[in-house]
Amino acid sequence: MKSTDTLVDTGFLVALFNDADSHHAGAVGMLRELAGRRLYTVWEVLTEAGHLLDNTGWLNLLRWAAAGRLTVLTSDPADLTEIADFTERYADGGADLADVALVFAADRTGVYNVLTVDRKDFDRYRSPLGKRLKRLWLKD
Repeated sequence: MKSTDTLVDTGFLVALFNDADSHHAGAVGMLRELAGRRLYTVWEVLTEAGHLLDNTGWLNLLRWAAAGRLTVLTSDPADLTEIADFTERYADGGADLADVALVFAADRTGVYNVLTVDRKDFDRYRSPLGKRLKRLWLKD
């Protein structure tokens, strides 16, 4: 994987596929800026996005991913104990499964760039290998 490859969190996908989202224009603009980069996410993020999008947005997201615009990674069930430990370590901030799965995917892929609206959590998370994820969108 390349250093320009990027992980995608739920909030970015929801903003991208929901015209009424307050971050929609920013997500569309960011996607244009990242043209040519490989985008990755995990099934947990897609599941979360599916609950937050309407049917049209959800179908458009699925078709966009199926067209090769987003590579969906599978989490490793062997990581469940470590995922539980990580979630417990960040329990005071509400680490959810989608976030944690994305952090674990960062170590598996070596991709530490992330598109997210979640400033608080992604600024404090450290991967199991001790790496910090770099937010590329919605910077302070």
